[in-house]
Amino acid sequence: MRKEKQFLLDEIKEKLDQSSSFVLMSYQGMDPNLTADFRSSVIQTGGLLSVVKKRVFLKAAAEAGIAIDKEMLKGHIGIVYSGDDVAATTKAVYTFKKANDELLDVLGGLFEGKICSPKDLKEISELPSMEEMRAQFVGVLEAPLSGLVSIMEAVQSGVVSCMDQKVQKEESQQ
Repeated sequence: MRKEKQFLLDEIKEKLDQSSSFVLMSYQGMDPNLTADFRSSVIQTGGLLSVVKKRVFLKAAAEAGIAIDKEMLKGHIGIVYSGDDVAATTKAVYTFKKANDELLDVLGGLFEGKICSPKDLKEISELPSMEEMRAQFVGVLEAPLSGLVSIMEAVQSGVVSCMDQKVQKEESQQ
């Protein structure tokens, strides 16, 4: 194997080892501007887009211990490696696919060490992102505390109101 191919193989294998999940896609007819837009939307989620040759990818996946069905790979292959937020990266792929359905086709991927179908990945893309889940969690924690504060304010204002009424009643009797 030539040095260049070996270097490319090692690079792909390293990315596969570092990434906990990835999305395999087939693309066709994407112009450079559209590709740059897609790449930047993936990068914003912490992911990385790579275009690879099928044979090199299959060999790198085999060396990384990932069994990929050769028949699954059709057309030009791209790999979107996920960052820390798998749902956000997958959501970026499916958002782009929705806008450009004829240019991009999701073939499958890897999630938590398991090969996933496009249907499975679509379900993952519908999960809330890490930021959305954090906001929901904070909301769950905040709601009871907010209710408790409201009750305590109501009790305090009730006591103050009763005392005020009593003072006014005594003053009016004098």
